Amino acid sequence: MRFFWTVLAAVLMLIGGPSVAKDLALVVDQQDHRRLSDLRRDSRLQLMMSSLEQAGFEVSLARDATIGELRAAAFSFDTGAQGNADRIVILLRGHLVSDGRDTWLMGQEVSSPDRFDIGSKGLPLSVFETILGAAAGRAVLAVIDDPRPLTDLVDLNAGAGELAMPQGATLLRGDSVQMGRSFGVLLQDGATTFDVSELDGGAAVSGFISDAIAFEKTTTSSSEPSQDMGEIAYWSAVRDIGTEEALNAYLNRFPNGLFATDARRQIQARVDDQEARIKAAEQALGLNRDRRRSIQRDLALLGYDPRGIDGVFGPASRRAIAAWQSDQGLEPHGFLDRDQLSLMQEFALRRAAELEEEARRRREIEEARDRAFWQDSGSRGTEEGYRRYLQSFPDGIFSDIAQSALSDIEEERRAALNAQERAAWDIAQDDNSVESYQRFLVEFPRGEFADVARARIDELQRDEQDREAEQQFSAMERAVAGSTAARLLIERRLTDLGLQPGQIDGEFTRESRRALRRFQKARGLEVTGYVDQPTMVQLLLGR
Repeated sequence: MRFFWTVLAAVLMLIGGPSVAKDLALVVDQQDHRRLSDLRRDSRLQLMMSSLEQAGFEVSLARDATIGELRAAAFSFDTGAQGNADRIVILLRGHLVSDGRDTWLMGQEVSSPDRFDIGSKGLPLSVFETILGAAAGRAVLAVIDDPRPLTDLVDLNAGAGELAMPQGATLLRGDSVQMGRSFGVLLQDGATTFDVSELDGGAAVSGFISDAIAFEKTTTSSSEPSQDMGEIAYWSAVRDIGTEEALNAYLNRFPNGLFATDARRQIQARVDDQEARIKAAEQALGLNRDRRRSIQRDLALLGYDPRGIDGVFGPASRRAIAAWQSDQGLEPHGFLDRDQLSLMQEFALRRAAELEEEARRRREIEEARDRAFWQDSGSRGTEEGYRRYLQSFPDGIFSDIAQSALSDIEEERRAALNAQERAAWDIAQDDNSVESYQRFLVEFPRGEFADVARARIDELQRDEQDREAEQQFSAMERAVAGSTAARLLIERRLTDLGLQPGQIDGEFTRESRRALRRFQKARGLEVTGYVDQPTMVQLLLGR
């Protein structure tokens, strides 16, 4: 950065007081040719020349010139313009030929140009780059595309190719009608190259386009040339340094300057190039949908939510990648390269191992609590003990034993009932509703099944309260594991873990829900019995 400011300071010190500068124009009109087809005579060029002269330009004309005369005209114009031009206009009409990189204007005497002798038959338009650069900010190259281009060319193209403009130079391209309209705007008092670019029916405008500096000034103060020269010198130093830092320094100093549009365009081009390189690095990884799912799983595992594990990198996945990159001190652009992918996978494997160890310790602690509680309550063989155990460990190791024992107790109690109470209890059980058990209690408030009826009422009321939550859990599960293939994968994983989800058929049954609850409890997840994204991520560990 110090070098940048040193260069600028040195350049600005060399700027002296204002000098007398001229407005110079070169017009080349190649209408008649000895061997090539002639162009139609066009009086519009004479009108444009007159407009330039009225605007204060010294106009040099080369008409129907040989290649030697064209070179002489370009050399003479270049010599007169160097250090002595405020505004420059170069207007060209004639047969133009391009090889895809360079463009030549044909001399009057040439015939049948080809790629081996084109250098001796045409004047390369690149010779004007230095001339145009000498009047950066007020330099125009106007190229008239003739409606009757050359034909029968070998390894060459008729017409001008891509023309690269030097910094601060504006390119106009079009037919003579379009060019005449553009010159009519360009040479108006206070007009800018931006005004020309906005003209309907005018020539195409590229290169330097600015709405901050008038090409044709209405008034000229004694300080203006010096100010412009200072900015041009500053821009020249910025261009030589060529860094984004230098371009931003120019914009900070001259936010509406002669070259502000060009500076912003260059900065954006750098951003676009960087983005293209970043995207290309990820494309080189050849990520298929399964690998993208794996990356999304790793992101979720590391605490960066991609909003789904579907193998599609949408905005949420890109934000998750960017957040991970930011936390690693990397540029957070949301695209992965090979080194970043390896780093993420290493972190995910480490985190997966940590979670597996945490789950193992949690299972051991939970199993010890389960067995101790059973020893203290359920193993005594009492109805109260069984119910206490199931209340604390509904999916516990001994839950099936406790439930079966309660069923046997209830069946024995039912058998001992008198016929009237047995019939009432059977009706309440068949209906299995809060109202049916309440009716039973009204009839038999101190019956053998009174406590059981009250317990069933409490369970049903809790179920009613939980129904809305279960609907939300179910909707979340459909989003994460809505396909049969996903449910089969989950059931196989639960089976591998010894959690007994029942038959592997892609249908989540009561056994499947119990196995899921056991898994979630062991992993420290929300215990719902439904698959959400955190559950899915941990189910896929090790696969």
